[in-house]
Amino acid sequence: MNSARLSASIVLIFLSALSAGFYSDRALAAKPLTFNELKSIAQPFPEPQPGSWQFEQKEPGQTFSQYKAGRPVLATAKRKVIYVQILGRMSDSQKAVVSKTVEYLGVFYGLKTQTLPPLDSSVVPISARRIHPMGQRQFNATYICEKVLLPRCPEDAAAYIAFTAEDLFPDPEWNFCFGYALYKQRVGVWSLARNGNPDDPDEVKTVLRRTLRIASHEVGHMFSMRHCIAYKCNMNGVNSLEEADVTPLYLCPECLKKLNFATKVDYVARWRKLEKFYSENGLEEEALFMQKCLGL
Repeated sequence: MNSARLSASIVLIFLSALSAGFYSDRALAAKPLTFNELKSIAQPFPEPQPGSWQFEQKEPGQTFSQYKAGRPVLATAKRKVIYVQILGRMSDSQKAVVSKTVEYLGVFYGLKTQTLPPLDSSVVPISARRIHPMGQRQFNATYICEKVLLPRCPEDAAAYIAFTAEDLFPDPEWNFCFGYALYKQRVGVWSLARNGNPDDPDEVKTVLRRTLRIASHEVGHMFSMRHCIAYKCNMNGVNSLEEADVTPLYLCPECLKKLNFATKVDYVARWRKLEKFYSENGLEEEALFMQKCLGL
């Protein structure tokens, strides 16, 4: 066979293989996922209702372009670990929720996570505590961030967060807060006190979901991500537990681009790991959304 016929035969075989679908998987894997494709499965941000965060705060939102232009805090070769600290006493079931949250943060942000030895509650002095009028013991979250966590923040920390079973307040004018953070300094503390009872089998999934949401949301702020008003998204602001409970755990396309810019996490590998985590922990809605993402 001469060279011209040989070349023609190779081309014919190649075209036949394509028409038979032999190369479809490879071609699909190489195809870059576009922002518009992700938008096709995202849910628009709902009209703010009285009492909701956006209705009260009227925040402007943050596009990806604005995020990049704002010189955001990013994970770096020197700051690439999310550290988690238990502060004070916790029940075994509460510790289990924190342990799951540590695992989740590693998957969500694509970074290494490390749990540090617990800190005794004695690091919070009497002057930084109070009894709420309704009877709850409370720690001053501002004091914890500034005086307890900031001096202990590891040099390689992308974020250093503490969990406590005690209720929190940020200053004397506030009744309570779910958590508090110094975003630029990459430290924060969150409370499990109002998330429910993890010893109750009927509540444990709710407790876990609430803890996962606030932890992943607040670490997002540590990477300079503002509240999202474009889609239903983990980065939506919330005013109450009721509003938090209808806010998804996953990120919208716009905020996912910010996450990728901040940590260089691989989209597809992250979706696979998240789908597995959600499925194993009974978070059906989130698992289904990950399956839709992977389907693209």
